[in-house]
Amino acid sequence: MSKRQGVFISYSKKDVKWLDYLRTHLSYLEREYEFTIWEDSKIEVGADWRDEINKAISTTKIAILMVSPNFISSEFINNEELPALLTAARDEGAFIFPIIVSHCMFSDIDAISKFQTVNPPTEPLVIMDQGQRDALFVKVTKEIKKVLSAHNSEQERSSVNQDAITSIKTSFVRVIVMRIFFENLSTKGLSIKEVHQLSKIEKRKDVVSVIHELEAMNFVDKTKVELVNYYRLNESGTRLVAEYSFKD
Repeated sequence: MSKRQGVFISYSKKDVKWLDYLRTHLSYLEREYEFTIWEDSKIEVGADWRDEINKAISTTKIAILMVSPNFISSEFINNEELPALLTAARDEGAFIFPIIVSHCMFSDIDAISKFQTVNPPTEPLVIMDQGQRDALFVKVTKEIKKVLSAHNSEQERSSVNQDAITSIKTSFVRVIVMRIFFENLSTKGLSIKEVHQLSKIEKRKDVVSVIHELEAMNFVDKTKVELVNYYRLNESGTRLVAEYSFKD
């Protein structure tokens, strides 16, 4: 998730027993995927509750809304939690999963009724037996697992792609630097500043990294003249470069 991986549960304290049921089912995912399930009981005594909630929402990939008349009538939920969660869904791609706890006016509220509910508004938790509720919470758990699995796969692909890009970039810098050294064999050597200027590579640190790498591999020798380090290809480096041709 960007860096969003948390699960935020928005609920009314009057519906806390349903939160407990849900958390029991989600504990398996919390262990397997090492994400944080956040709800307001996580706020420590003395903490700035508004700040803590905003921090939690900023890392939320999935928001579960436990919708009931208590939820809908809560000024705190409607003025604080819900607007921030809806913004996260609109701007950051967070997922919203409404669970209908009891009969309410969910379908009449435009802000949240546009999201597909886990259970139909006509089939709230309160009219289900234990087996039906467990089946519903398993469904929620599977949906969350699906989102987290897709997110983790996306992150892995992104990491692999970034590693490949970094490797290719380093290879280009290495070739450029080696060519500069090869074309200046007759000099006493080149300073890092000179190599950077000749290379026209934007980031100086990329040049520095490659020069130090070549020195560590014993292809480049370093000498110090009046406190300035100069580098030039040594015999091993020259022999390596000679296997290829940088000449026009």
